[in-house]
Amino acid sequence: MAERTSASLESVVAELAARLGRLESRVAELEARPAGVRARVPAAELPDAPALAAAPPAMPPGMLALVGRTLLVLAGAYLVRALTDGQVLPASAGVALGLAYAAVFQLLADREALAGRRSSAVFHDVATSAIAFPLIWEATARFALITPRVACAALLAFFALGIGVAWHRRLRANAVVTTFLALATAVSLLVATHDLLAAMVGLLGIAAGVEWLAWRGAWLGLRWAAAAVLDAAAALLVAVATRPAWPEGYPPLSIGLAEAALLALPALYVSSLAARTLRRGEPVTAFEVVQGALAVLLGFGGAMRVLDAHGLPADGPGALALLLGVLCYGAAFAFAERRPGQGRNFYLYSTAGGLMTLAGTALLGAGPALTVVWSACGLVAAWLGRRFGRMTLRVHAALYVAAAALHSGLAAGGARALGGVESVALAGLSWVAAAAAIAAWAVLATDPRAPRGGVGRAPQLLLVALGVLAVGAAVHVLLWLALGSRLAADPGAAAVTRTAVLAALALALAVAAGRLGLVELRWLVYPVVAFGGLKLLTQDVRLGRPATLVVSLALYGLVLVLLPRLTKAREQTAG
Repeated sequence: MAERTSASLESVVAELAARLGRLESRVAELEARPAGVRARVPAAELPDAPALAAAPPAMPPGMLALVGRTLLVLAGAYLVRALTDGQVLPASAGVALGLAYAAVFQLLADREALAGRRSSAVFHDVATSAIAFPLIWEATARFALITPRVACAALLAFFALGIGVAWHRRLRANAVVTTFLALATAVSLLVATHDLLAAMVGLLGIAAGVEWLAWRGAWLGLRWAAAAVLDAAAALLVAVATRPAWPEGYPPLSIGLAEAALLALPALYVSSLAARTLRRGEPVTAFEVVQGALAVLLGFGGAMRVLDAHGLPADGPGALALLLGVLCYGAAFAFAERRPGQGRNFYLYSTAGGLMTLAGTALLGAGPALTVVWSACGLVAAWLGRRFGRMTLRVHAALYVAAAALHSGLAAGGARALGGVESVALAGLSWVAAAAAIAAWAVLATDPRAPRGGVGRAPQLLLVALGVLAVGAAVHVLLWLALGSRLAADPGAAAVTRTAVLAALALALAVAAGRLGLVELRWLVYPVVAFGGLKLLTQDVRLGRPATLVVSLALYGLVLVLLPRLTKAREQTAG
């Protein structure tokens, strides 16, 4: 009985296959006919002219044939499904046969495009995608025949096949259909299985394929869709991985793999940016600016949040950020600077290099050593900025030293020393940052190629402001060492000493600006005067007594009288 049933099924399958073969032959004959050839119809059967004119335009016969052939292809896929549902084929064999069937027609799309039948190739791709991607989802989500990670591999394989054919034959429609169906399938698998790792790997692979197309100069608009879906998946991964307990229903994922998946995001887009702008010499696009910033934010920021939530050090993000910072600097100065028309690319790479270096060193060297590292970076950037005459490096020198001043407490401590009401002792590393600020300013201020005025002196202004804070704090420390007991007991006298320090700093800056001819010193004079005047009104008047107020008011009155004369003398000398 079993043999007779098997024989009958085999005869049914053979008959269906024969019918499909005949139908495909008929479709091929129709496609081979020229578009203008019409079937000969007896004149008696031709409609009247008015009726013909009133008839609505019909779909071209060639298009009808393509639609019909697509339905036949789908019928073949449903035949495999029917055999699987009828248990003639094992479920795993049915899935494998369905995927192989879809792959064959994707290769036929390539052959059709080669023969010049581009519409036929598009229809083949639509049929293939309509078979393969839903089959992958169904085999995973409904029947659990394959795991989500095997489904991810199958998804990427079909995506690569479709994109390869689209690129090989310049079929834009095929690329769009393949990309959007692959993204939709990846999202559907994530919703059904909650496997974050499989989803991230799949979406990273799709984004990498789309970036490869962009590197080849094809269909840049696809990047927005791939990046948007990938960013959303990364945000979901961060939200899940930072929870104290792993949510129910999500397959467990190690923190190391979550970190690697998140860091792959900036690695992918920075690499793609470098490939397009350096290898091909393309200008930076709006997509690369926007997605580059988002990739860094989600990748590094997300990985740091995940590690911090579980009490782990951020060595991995720090090392990658530092590596990317060095590479961006190298790309800016070794490639972009030397090529014409690369100005925008140069500024992007140099800015990214500075930010990545700051972030990487902060993550790797948290603690007192970070002040030393940033101070050294500032001095090296100042020397290189003078050596090569690069404004970008001068700005970076000032920013590195400013970061060191903030981290060491020089900025806050110096402000409290000059404007506070109590004694302030700066930490030891604050003096390292102060020395770096003064040394970097000296390197840049004496550079004969540096701009003599305007915003080009902004780095020197920031550095000299930090130096003035350090000098004022040092004088404050010396005064408290000499008069500490008396100043501590008399707030009015302490306020007078700070007013005297600020007045001396303002006069010294005015004299130095006249002698050295450095515009940043002159720019700093009146901000120091304004700071001292504010302190006089808020502290000296409130805390002092008549004897101390006499000194404070006399000092500041003298400063306000002398400064215009010093400034005028400087202008006459310059004239």
